[in-house]
Amino acid sequence: MKTLKQRQLETGRTLALDGKAWRRLRAVILGERPLCQHCLDRGVIEPATEVDHVNNDPSDNRPEALQSLCKPCHSRKTQRDMGKRVSYGCDSKGMPLDPSHPWFQKSPATEAGKPRCSPRFNATCLKIGNYEAHTQAPPLR
Repeated sequence: MKTLKQRQLETGRTLALDGKAWRRLRAVILGERPLCQHCLDRGVIEPATEVDHVNNDPSDNRPEALQSLCKPCHSRKTQRDMGKRVSYGCDSKGMPLDPSHPWFQKSPATEAGKPRCSPRFNATCLKIGNYEAHTQAPPLR
C-alpha cells in the first residue's frame, strides 16, 4: 500500500481527498457557493455536491480556482477533460444544454456584416417568390 506522500506525488494533489484539510476547504466552498455553477450557467438551479478544480490543477487549492458542481456536471466535466465525448442532452424546446455546442458558436457568415448577394437580387427573390426567376437576369433600367 502506498503512503499519503506517494499518492500525492502521483496525482499532484497537495491535499488528500479523504483528508481533514480538503474536507474543510470543500465545506467552505460549498457553503459560499451552494449551487452548481454549470447548471446556473444554463439557467437551472441545482444544489452543488462536489468541488472541482476549474483549471484541472489538483495542487491549486485557491478558492478562485475551485467551483461547486452537482454530481452529473462534475462527471461530465471530468470526462470531457479526459478527452471523452460528452452529451448534455436537450431542453424541452429541443435546444442543446451544452454551452459549447456548435449551435451556440458564431457563424463566419454572420460575422461578415454585409450580405453576399446584391439587394436587387434579394428584392427580386421576394417579388417573384420562386427559384427559377432568380436565375434570370433582372431587366436593365
